[in-house]
Amino acid sequence: MIHFCTLFDQRYATRGIAMLESLHETMSRPFNVTVLAMDRVVPGMLAKIGRPEWKVVEVANLGDKQFAELEKTRPHREFCWTAAPVLAHRMTEAAREGDLVVYVDADLFFYGDPVQLTDELGVDGSILIHEHRYSPDRVQYEATSGRFNVGFVAFRVGDEARRCASRWRQQVFEKCELDPDNGYCGDQGYLNEWPALYPGLRIISNIGGGAAPWNLTAYRVTGEPERPSVNGVPVVFFHYHAFRSLYVEHLGFVAARPAYGYRFSSLANRLLFSLYASRLRTLTAAAHAAGYDLHADERIGARQAARGWLANEIILAY
Repeated sequence: MIHFCTLFDQRYATRGIAMLESLHETMSRPFNVTVLAMDRVVPGMLAKIGRPEWKVVEVANLGDKQFAELEKTRPHREFCWTAAPVLAHRMTEAAREGDLVVYVDADLFFYGDPVQLTDELGVDGSILIHEHRYSPDRVQYEATSGRFNVGFVAFRVGDEARRCASRWRQQVFEKCELDPDNGYCGDQGYLNEWPALYPGLRIISNIGGGAAPWNLTAYRVTGEPERPSVNGVPVVFFHYHAFRSLYVEHLGFVAARPAYGYRFSSLANRLLFSLYASRLRTLTAAAHAAGYDLHADERIGARQAARGWLANEIILAY
């Protein structure tokens, strides 16, 4: 069995739902989903606009008292970073030997079957991670953000996987903050040492697993919005880091910034961002209809939106 787990709060709920729905559209094998709700709003929202088969767990009910106590003292951003290793640890402890536990960030979106990635574990792999693969203009990010990205981390349950998840959990309890001068990036920098520690670790070779703003300019983007490719390789998942929804005065949520701080071609925007923006717009409307007043990441005027669209900095969410 493949157990997918993720976490999000109200602000990231539409992203999380879009990601999970994309899993249902692409997965070829049986799987289940566990969502760790990072606030009190998420369980009710998922009951109304999520799927009934998704298991939703609140922090207090996860079964980790030490983690629950941290919520009182750790800033929300750092607490959410702490949650990923904690959730992975709980899932690997509860799953059966040989099962797959896959942690996925809420702001991923799957265009292809994730099984083609987990199959890279082979017969003897126990842990699967992926590199950032920074584009030449972003290689300096490795010093502060690490070689590997936490967006997709898979464990084949066994002694090594449990040992890895347990150690990761303990590390983020001790320190989980953004401290680039000392090489800390929340829960992420700890993955740098995994290749030297775990013989069963495998690094995803498929460049379609982990396409993201920080490596996109290194690729030639082709295909269709429903099936984009990078350098001729179909995208399995894209990481929508720094995506921002925009509320345009008098028009509502009709636009988005593909990735704040990055610039891409109009073709890349069309093939990799327009469909995602449309999905989030539809889910935001569904949340509003269910009584949840979600806010866009930014509010801008119509003239500013028009200028951004002409400058290829803003896309329409249709």
